[in-house]
Amino acid sequence: MSDPESVLGDIRVLDLSEGVAGPFCTKLLAGLGAEVIKVERPSSGDLSRGAAPFLGDAAGPEKSALFLYLNSGKKSVTVDAVSSTGAGILRSLAAESDILVESYPAGTTERMGLGYPSLADLNPPLIYTSITPFGQTGPYRDYKGSDLVTQAIGALMHTVGLPDREPLKVGGNVAYYTTGMSAFSATMLAIHARDTQGHGQHVDISAMETMTVAQIHASIHHQFGRVPARRVSNLVRAKDGWVSPGLETGAQEQTWPRVCELMGVPELVDDPSFNTIEARREHQPELLEIVGRWAATQPKEEMYHALQNLRTIAGYVATVEDLLGSDQMAFREFFQPVEDSSIGEAVQPGFPFRISGEEWRHSRAPRLGEHTEEVISRRLGYTTGDLAALRAQGVI
Repeated sequence: MSDPESVLGDIRVLDLSEGVAGPFCTKLLAGLGAEVIKVERPSSGDLSRGAAPFLGDAAGPEKSALFLYLNSGKKSVTVDAVSSTGAGILRSLAAESDILVESYPAGTTERMGLGYPSLADLNPPLIYTSITPFGQTGPYRDYKGSDLVTQAIGALMHTVGLPDREPLKVGGNVAYYTTGMSAFSATMLAIHARDTQGHGQHVDISAMETMTVAQIHASIHHQFGRVPARRVSNLVRAKDGWVSPGLETGAQEQTWPRVCELMGVPELVDDPSFNTIEARREHQPELLEIVGRWAATQPKEEMYHALQNLRTIAGYVATVEDLLGSDQMAFREFFQPVEDSSIGEAVQPGFPFRISGEEWRHSRAPRLGEHTEEVISRRLGYTTGDLAALRAQGVI
């Protein structure tokens, strides 16, 4: 439910998106106080309701951890958007919305009577955000995509993996979440434009372009005749995981002697193979072998703190358990408990930025169709008999 005291407390969002990218965008809007009405298919709901893992290891539309995370704080309304009656209901909801977010294949909403030109005539200030793999135009617009395809064709995978092996996909749904963040940012800019210039607009988000922007350094290098290539990892194995010591470029000249003392190899201070940044970069494999012998005796987090205290650019590969126990995350109260009467308390990740004086809204995800009667009956004026007829027809 919207909060009038919050940043987006006066904003109403109609969420026609599924999966990850669109729902992540609208999750952020809900977190800032907007009222987000999530439209789902009757009976089955959003595709992510069927995504593992499930809480309690029992599949069910209310137990998908992915759905519960991506749709917290929203209202669920079940409407068959493909039917003419259902599309009519959505047009009525769009007429009183500030933002519409959709992730249908390009051209689909136009055929349903829910395209931007049609709804802009109905509601000129509407911000209409479309999220697709390749955008609304161009020769790829009708192609299907996935997180892996987006990472690959957007050139992210070109930079991941060993030089002499196949490229690797970054784990999880990195492309989808990044695209969702891009959609959120662009939607907020469009809201600002509407508030200052008085008009709505169509926001066209391409997942491929989102990934390509992240690889702009590759384009710059290519212009200067240097083809970007994957590099050998600079990770070394600690007692309980992996660490990036960052010593080949991250240890300044005045720091290097202290690093050598820490590792118990004072003889390296004046070794011409390692006593300058240029030398350490040139002899990276030999340096990593030396650092690796020391790292094998150290817990990864202790090693990280020791090197950071010497002002080097070190890091360690955190597991989920590491993040949950992180002093940094605890201090910033990043992970938040969310109460849900059907599953108990769940801990969820917080939001990726902070606004002074503004608190994020953390509340449970909706049950499938939980708010159908509230929204369609009370807001649009449908009677109890109307709702019964719509259910009998499979419209809601």
